Amino acid sequence: MVRSRCLNNLEHIPSFIRRGLYFQSFNRLYDAFSEFLQALFINRRTYPIAYDKWAYEGVAEILGLPELYAQLVHILEVPHFESEEIAERADDLERLVDHYL
Repeated sequence: MVRSRCLNNLEHIPSFIRRGLYFQSFNRLYDAFSEFLQALFINRRTYPIAYDKWAYEGVAEILGLPELYAQLVHILEVPHFESEEIAERADDLERLVDHYL
């Protein structure tokens, strides 16, 4: 269920970008990011107290995925906020969903 909710949030981002709703787009990206982390841990039957509080330790050390952590940091980097970059980051996150979930 968490995976499908993540993908649902990602699917809405392009339409918000086309309408110039950049903050809503980023909000959907952040929600999808959080849901990805949650699904990642659930998929591996590891249940931390908070999925995002200790993200490095959880992803890199507990799950043993330091290469994924490096990619996750990139997802929320949006230097040109009012642009297609949020949609590009959504595409990046969707690729991670396909690969890891």
